[in-house]
Amino acid sequence: MVFYSEGSGFYKYFSGYIDYVLDHSDLAVHYVTSDFNDRIFEQKRKGLETYYIGPLALIQFMMRMDADMVVMTTPDLQNYHIKRSLVRKDVEYVYLDHGMTSFHLMLRKGALDHFDTIFCYGPNHMEEVRQTEARYGLPEKRLVRTGYPLLDSMLDSVRELGPVENDPPIILIAPSWQEDNLLEYCLDEILAPLLQTDFRLIVRPHPEFVKRFPKKIEDMVDRYKDYPDERLLFQTDFSSSETVYTADLVMTDWSSIAQEFSYATGRPSLFINTPMKVMNPDYQDIQAVALDISLRDVIGISVGLEDLPRLAEIAEDLIRHRETWRNRIQAAVRENIFDIGSGARGGGQYILDRLFRKESASEELSLLPRVEEQLRTLSADGIPDPEKAERFLAKKMETEPDGQSRGAILLELLDGLSGQAEDRREDA
Repeated sequence: MVFYSEGSGFYKYFSGYIDYVLDHSDLAVHYVTSDFNDRIFEQKRKGLETYYIGPLALIQFMMRMDADMVVMTTPDLQNYHIKRSLVRKDVEYVYLDHGMTSFHLMLRKGALDHFDTIFCYGPNHMEEVRQTEARYGLPEKRLVRTGYPLLDSMLDSVRELGPVENDPPIILIAPSWQEDNLLEYCLDEILAPLLQTDFRLIVRPHPEFVKRFPKKIEDMVDRYKDYPDERLLFQTDFSSSETVYTADLVMTDWSSIAQEFSYATGRPSLFINTPMKVMNPDYQDIQAVALDISLRDVIGISVGLEDLPRLAEIAEDLIRHRETWRNRIQAAVRENIFDIGSGARGGGQYILDRLFRKESASEELSLLPRVEEQLRTLSADGIPDPEKAERFLAKKMETEPDGQSRGAILLELLDGLSGQAEDRREDA
């Protein structure tokens, strides 16, 4: 089996399932990454084989894929440069998302059409896939009910930190990186009222924004250089997520970080209604309401641009009543995420079951030549003494059939009947 990763930061989405497979089997996991500096190469674990495949070589590598299963977070299989295997038609392609958001809003139209199996973290994923299949007349995929292992890791990290009491309270401003994100759309209008309070503000741009627009980040930092870090910090070191878990409030536009923060900590998020992030302009073809929309006023409050002058007041109210919000958020987690606390179990066990089933089917195919040989022998020699054969077939198996394939049991029976035919030839 193969896990394909676009880069070093993606291992966290796979790790729970990989650990489950390695802990519960002797299978080898082949982990392929397109990042030469991927930290996966630092891991030395029995059963985990790691490889680097560059962007150009990746195209041929995927077309020549010879594996029983390929698991990936990269959508749009077959639509762009990553194609299904040309050498094997029975490779099972499994998609798992790197967030707990909605497929039909945050992925391109048709992004999942060429996958065989989808890991679903909650009821919304199952509804969205089935409704998409019905709407566009697509064949049904295998939908696997599984949790989100990364959420389990987040919950563990929050527990390890223990109670958080910040004085002054900390607001983490963590936007997405798409066009019209709040850094570019209304950062000054957001910071103006908040800087009039005692809040400590941490601006944590999306890593992709930092990578693509370093000059814009530099200009923002320069614009607010007169404020000490204890009041306003622009954080561009993403090696730790501690600021996410220890903040009192997250403020964002359409980033899934709000869902991660609120689900993991039980604290509310504050959403700014900038122009909506939409990857699929036809998302309304699907009846299900995207979680990215519906959760905005369930795990926190969403405010329009006209409310920005009141941000300080709104933030203070959310922080003051965060214990009330905790109960509401925990209910939302239970409603929207499967298998909290054992998120890898569903997906991990599915992988093992599928691969063992394929292995068993392969073994049965290897039995066919021997079965055919025995059948030819019986056909040539004729059926042995009917009464003796009847007693043989009625007799219990000498070996326990549990765990044996049907082909192995059949072959054992044929061996017995063939033995009777051989005895008859000797008697003759």
